[in-house]
Amino acid sequence: MADDEVRHPVLVDTDALIAVANTSLWTQIKENLCLTTTNVCCHELRRHVREKSEYASEGTRERWVHDGSENALEPFEMESNESFTSVTCVPRPHGDDAGEESIRREVEQNSEEYRFAILMDSDGRESINRVFDEQDGDGRAVAPPFLLYLLLQNDKCTVAEFCKACGEMLRGEGWTGYQAIQAAWEAIPVDCSQYLPDELLP
Repeated sequence: MADDEVRHPVLVDTDALIAVANTSLWTQIKENLCLTTTNVCCHELRRHVREKSEYASEGTRERWVHDGSENALEPFEMESNESFTSVTCVPRPHGDDAGEESIRREVEQNSEEYRFAILMDSDGRESINRVFDEQDGDGRAVAPPFLLYLLLQNDKCTVAEFCKACGEMLRGEGWTGYQAIQAAWEAIPVDCSQYLPDELLP
């Protein structure tokens, strides 16, 4: 790996970036947080922008993935933006789970650099948490809503804005089942019952 690569304490995978970049708090995230992803995840985002149609109907999964990928990619491709960085995964994984696998490898090789790894897949989070534990690291893998929670923790959004954005993410990702809802709110001690319907709450 290149010695000059900048690693921020928050590492985010492809699907988590798409989910968060589709919310109303994406601008605040770009302005207030520092994130790192891998070159593999950036490659996946570029592929989604190419292959998913921007003309797909609003509310479809194809449009959600296209728009989220386009939004997410933009700050990582700005050369002047040091708050959003991409690191090179070696060896480079391939296949459907390449982005997630690249996050796991990055944590294995540089666990001391990361406080949070943010992933969509629950099995992926478990796998990465084992890596953190094995290396006695302080980091932990968490679900995408935690990225929004970091804004709230830093007083960069209100509770109402946070809850609304979580609702946007849950609906957009189709997280409506009991287990998905429980996983989404894990490690987030915020009561959103004033702002969201019961079916979107743990």
